[in-house]
Amino acid sequence: MKKITAIILSMVVIIAVAAFPARAAEEIDKNSATNYPYIFVHGMGGWGTADSYYSLSPYWGGGLMPGSDDDMVRILNEQGIEAYAPSVGPLSSAWDRACELYAQLAGTVVDYGEAHSKAHGHDRYGFSYEGKAIMGEPWDLKEKINLVGHSFGGATVRLLASLLAYGDADEIAATGDETSPLFTGGHDCVHSCITLSAPHNGSQVANILVDPQVTMLLISAVLNMIGMVFGNDFLVFSLQLGQHGLTPEQDEFRAFINPCAIWNFYASNDNCGYDMTLRGAAELNEKIKLAPNTYYYSYTTANTQEVLGYQLPDKGLSPIFYISSMMLAITKGFTVDGIKMDGDWLVNDGIVPLASAIYPSCDAETALNYEQSIANGDKIEPGRWYYFEPMVGMDHFDFCGTKDYPSTFVDFYFGMVNTANSR
Repeated sequence: MKKITAIILSMVVIIAVAAFPARAAEEIDKNSATNYPYIFVHGMGGWGTADSYYSLSPYWGGGLMPGSDDDMVRILNEQGIEAYAPSVGPLSSAWDRACELYAQLAGTVVDYGEAHSKAHGHDRYGFSYEGKAIMGEPWDLKEKINLVGHSFGGATVRLLASLLAYGDADEIAATGDETSPLFTGGHDCVHSCITLSAPHNGSQVANILVDPQVTMLLISAVLNMIGMVFGNDFLVFSLQLGQHGLTPEQDEFRAFINPCAIWNFYASNDNCGYDMTLRGAAELNEKIKLAPNTYYYSYTTANTQEVLGYQLPDKGLSPIFYISSMMLAITKGFTVDGIKMDGDWLVNDGIVPLASAIYPSCDAETALNYEQSIANGDKIEPGRWYYFEPMVGMDHFDFCGTKDYPSTFVDFYFGMVNTANSR
């Protein structure tokens, strides 16, 4: 009788466990060395909490599926980890996005910089976030923060950390004492800079799509048309291209047809498309320096398999990445912007090659494997990259919380926070 009772109780427990969603095995360390706010920055075509679509499908946890109640920003806040997800230009350049991110943190007007704006032919000032600082109180550049960037958000957070630490000589020369604190340098306020499948060294996909001149010119014209018909808000995000004259400025309802703006947006290369080409990323890397007191962590995924010498989409790859993954595959043996396409330039997560996601090539000499460093008992130091082993079988959007990896998704972010907070 006791055996029967034990069997029944065991079955009840198994059924009860199966009936509830999987809980994260990882837990937030409540006794960590630090606990600074986390700023999550979306990638190209992404959205933040200021965009209406976020409530329907959170970028950081919705798995791109409407109706999801998973939101990593909310989950972290519930765990006592201050977290925010600002909205920056989904198609803007890394420079413009970094300026927009800073303005939202500081609660000020977006200042793209006098020198940069003149060089790229657009307005110096953008949206105003006065009285609307995303952390509540305007950031005084004294309290440290953690920056987390997915995809092109990686370039955004890297550039912001670099500007805050070193400033920009051209901007200081252009505006002197009136230069924004963003460009003056000398600020030790970024504790960690964390990138998730970021195209540090670009992606061949961007070269294939952007190099044909007619493509970018057509995109520019379409963006201006969208601004004329829909204003700033289109589909899931706010385009925020008012500085270019393609979409309305903050207080305007609709944009006007602007042939000069269309041509300039295409010709100036001040957009995410160019920044993600291999040469655009290389130019960006020349501007970005490692902040001496900031910890840098890089997380990557890979979802291809070798077939007849080619890296082709694996069975777990999301269908939305089949075409882009094949684009990467067909570059095998070619030279793109002076780089031979082989090895890890072909292994990819659907859109970003592993050779690009692991760390910026300009910082390769000092980059270290994090797991190996921990195993060796080495001290984790700021001012250099620590990369983690690729998460094989996961694709580019799995960091956004797909339905296939609900437990892994939460576990990953809890582990990421514990790593950053441990020092």
